[in-house]
Amino acid sequence: MEWIKASTNNQVGGDKIQVSLAWTPPEIGVLKLNVDGSLMRNSGSIGAGGVIRDHLGNWIGGFAVNLGKGQILEAELWGLFFGLNLAITRSIRDIVAEMDSVNAVNLILSNDLNICHPMAGLVNSCKRLLSQIPRCSLHHIYREKNSVADRLAAWSHNIELGCWFLEEIPTWLGPLLLDDSIGVTKTRFINSV
Repeated sequence: MEWIKASTNNQVGGDKIQVSLAWTPPEIGVLKLNVDGSLMRNSGSIGAGGVIRDHLGNWIGGFAVNLGKGQILEAELWGLFFGLNLAITRSIRDIVAEMDSVNAVNLILSNDLNICHPMAGLVNSCKRLLSQIPRCSLHHIYREKNSVADRLAAWSHNIELGCWFLEEIPTWLGPLLLDDSIGVTKTRFINSV
């Protein structure tokens, strides 16, 4: 038994490598929507936030929404829903949407979602919004590339229930936006291939 323990790889997920990650601006003429959800475990309250920026990192618009109580997957999906709504109301025709919830992205991109899934209605609403934007794609990214949306989602717990659309940049977001626009990296350990 001791030999088996000593000879097996005890690391869950295998070997890890350190990578440097930074927000990636979209191509010229394309906008980027970053969204995120947030859960306060002690209270069960959820919220979401997001931002639309251009290739220079300029603020096009943002939002934060206090959703009451719920689950994190629900918060992530509502974040995408409100972000896509913002893009549509701004008549945006070419956008890349990014979020750090692989589960939410997989649900949206799946073609065989069971109608009995508790999030089926919200997932289908997000799919419908995606189809209303002529050129729109959805991608999973690591959390380190999503810090502005993450901060807006965390801030959502400080506002009244409902969605707040932000025309102007909140002053407390300035340093994060600057970091993104100049390509400041954050490190993460990921599984080696």
